[in-house]
Parts: sequence; structure tokens; C-alpha cells
Amino acid sequence: MLDKSTFARLTQCRSGHAHTGEYYRSINKPERGVACCCGAAVQTRDHLLVECPLYERYRHILRNASPELSVTHLLGTEAGVAATAKFLRRSRAFGRPTTADEDGDAA
Repeated sequence: MLDKSTFARLTQCRSGHAHTGEYYRSINKPERGVACCCGAAVQTRDHLLVECPLYERYRHILRNASPELSVTHLLGTEAGVAATAKFLRRSRAFGRPTTADEDGDAA
């Protein structure tokens, strides 16, 4: 059974409605930012799952289900979805970015 946060991020990741620069650009919210914290010009779902260096230490979880890191396999098969959920839970990838205003720390 998945915790609420992991389930929400998995659903968002599979549907393409995740907290990524790619999604923010598609809904015309560029103020949220489109670049990845690693320096990639656009933060995409595929980038976070397959190539972002910030999550490399957790990527072995995904490779256990898909050695070639096929996003189609990771998000479309039972074994892939289970591995992706474990990756999300451990890495905290696809979490909603916070700002000082959202945390209540605004000046």
C-alpha cells in the first residue's frame, strides 16, 4: 500500500500533471520555473526519471524493473509502476516545490 504522498506523485507522474517545468509551461505558469535544479533547460518527467543527476543514487530501483530505463515500461507495467513508486518514495522526486510564502516564512 502506498502512502498518500507517493500515490499522488505517482498519479501525477503517470498522467503528466506532475510538478515539473514541462507541466508548468504547458499550463502557462512560467513563474514556477521550467529549468531543473540540476541545470537542465527544461525539467521533464523523462529527465527526472532517466537522466537527472540529482536522482542517480536512486535510479538502481528503476533499473531493476527496466534496465534500459524505458519510461513506457516504468509507467505502464505492473513491475515498472511498483519500481517507480519505490523510486518516488525514496527519492522524493516530483514533489511540489515550495516557496517562503507557502511555508509561512515570508518576511
